[in-house]
Formats: sequence, C-alpha cells, structure tokens
Amino acid sequence: MFALPALGDLYQRTIGAFRAYANLDASLPLNNVQPTAKVIAGRDFEIFGRMDYVGQQAFVLYADEIWLPRHAEQYNMPRKPAALATGRVGVVSPADILVPAGTLLTRADGVQYAAAADFSLAAAGTLLVSVVAQATGAIGNTDAGTILTIGSGPTGNGAATATASVAAGGVIGGLDIEDLEAWRDRILFRLRYPPHGGAASDYVIWGRAVAGVTRVFVERLYRGPGTVRVFPIFDDLFATTGGVATDPYIEAVGAAIAAQEPATAFVTVSAPTPQPIDIVATGVAPYTTSVKQAIVDELLDMMRRLGAVAGSDTATPSMPFLASPQVFSRSWIWQAIANASGEQRHVLALPSADIPIAPGAIPVLGSVDLQP
Repeated sequence: MFALPALGDLYQRTIGAFRAYANLDASLPLNNVQPTAKVIAGRDFEIFGRMDYVGQQAFVLYADEIWLPRHAEQYNMPRKPAALATGRVGVVSPADILVPAGTLLTRADGVQYAAAADFSLAAAGTLLVSVVAQATGAIGNTDAGTILTIGSGPTGNGAATATASVAAGGVIGGLDIEDLEAWRDRILFRLRYPPHGGAASDYVIWGRAVAGVTRVFVERLYRGPGTVRVFPIFDDLFATTGGVATDPYIEAVGAAIAAQEPATAFVTVSAPTPQPIDIVATGVAPYTTSVKQAIVDELLDMMRRLGAVAGSDTATPSMPFLASPQVFSRSWIWQAIANASGEQRHVLALPSADIPIAPGAIPVLGSVDLQP
C-alpha cells in the first residue's frame, strides 16, 4: 500500500536532496535553502494530495458529490429528484364558499399548500380541496387531521368563518432529493449485478429507480415458468405502514418496470401484506420517556434492516432481495431493545418464539408495550 508522505517528510527529503546533489547545507546561516525546500515540499504535498483525491474518485465506493454523478451518467442512473407533496384538504364551511385555484393554506410551522383548481360548495358542509405543497421535499408531507389556516382568496358567505384540516390519507408524496449514499448504493448494486435480460436483480434496479422506492423484493416463478412478482417498498414515504405503499404508488412502479421488462415475462407488481409484530418487554430500566423512545426507534430501524418480504423463491445468500421463506428471529428484537441508548435491562415477554412470515407479507412493527 502506498502511504502519502507527510509534509515534514517531504521537507526533509528536499533538504537531503539539496545536500546530496548540490552540496548545499540548510543549516548554514544566511542561505535560501530552507525556504526553497519548504516551497518545493509544499508543492509536492499538494500534488500528492491531488493524486490521492483523483485516485479515490475513480471508484464509486469513494466518489464524492462532484464525481459520483459522472459515474452515474455512465450507467444512465440519474439522481432521483425532490418531489412535491399532494393531497386533499377538508374545508368546513357554514355556508356557500368558493376556493379559487392558488389559494394558500398554511401549516402552523409556515409550510404552505396551494389549491390545485377552483373548488366550490353551494351550501354548508365540507369541501374537499386538492392541494400541492409549495416547498419540495418531505417537509410538505402532513398527517390527516392537521389544522391549516386559510389565506385570502375564498369568497362566499362562509369564507370568513371556514376552517381547514388535512383530509383522510394526508398530504403525501413529498420527497427530498435522493440521499447521496442511497444513490451510491443503487450504482454499486448495478455494478455488482449487471443487467442480464430480466434476471431478478434487473427488477430491483428498475424498481429502485422510481421515486420513493427504497427496497425491492423479487419472487421468481411464483405462478410457474415466466412469472415474476415484484414487491416495491417505500420505507421513507410510508414509514407509518412499514413501507407498504398505496395502489397509485404501486401502479407507478408497475408502469416503470413494464417499460423495460422482457416481452416474454408475466410480471406482477404488488404491495406486500403487512404482518405486525407485537412486542411486550417487562422490567425496562431505566423506565424513562427518552429510553422508551430510543427503544421504539431501534425497533423501527431493525425492522427496516432485517425485515424482508416472504415468498416461495429459493433462498440464495448472494441475492438477499429474493422473496424467499422468512422467519423473523426473536433475538433480533431482544438485540434491538438492548441497543437502545440508555437501556440497562429488560425481559422480552412477547414474542415468545421466532415468527414465520406469511408468503407475500413483510414484518412491520405492531404494538409496543414497555413495562417497568
């Protein structure tokens, strides 16, 4: 392994070269050997540093935000852009009201949503208004029931006293620009699993290219020769459901895969069935709010790292993305709780044994009962 020389070592080398080849001694008074050697050593140090930097950028594993896009361009794998959140807001009015397109509705923290079109109500009732977040990214996602302040624009007898809140389903779909490490991981996966005319890994590559998709599981031959079932997971966008997305998002993945799948393949894109894992832990110490929250956070992280869609495919260590028979280990739960910051002891009461995962299902965090 080549070790980069330190600046001081380069300086000493230069001093030695002056002494050996020019018979100049830096220790003598009133000479310019020392400053000259320092200038040369500084230049060489910068050159070595540049060489080391460029050498690292040649590999996807080490490339930074400047060079990684160049690697991605070679494989036509652009970074997934940020997206705006959309959804519906319920406007409760005591009388007729018109909410024109562009009307702003504001969340308590200042995030704004604009009405996507004109919406009107002829009499008292609830008006469902389609809205689009005005800021890109996950910041625009809002849970159902969140109160919004109606800005100027609505007219009608009920406009002055109308109230608004996010309707069922929430305002969702807001995505931050793809994380650099997630992008790197997609490129590395493409390098490790080159396209192979419809191999299982190809479906992972095609599926993960869709905005919001974080993981993909593939079940080959699930209904006989030529059949493939694909399970896209949206860990961030649908965190509350364990990454299980709604139909419109599944359909978007299906359309993206259909544009690239082999003509002879019969492909089904489905959302996995969530299989809740209920957890009971007793003797939790210290029994504080911060420790309990840390335990829940560790359990959620563990579910994302180790939870996989079960299926009938053959388990293959080199292809962990296959939907093969799965058993959720009880020890994973114990370890996750033990890893929580501040946790000193606990007794895992439930589950009492490993849990088989049903075909087509994915384990998700169910109820968590932490007891002192």
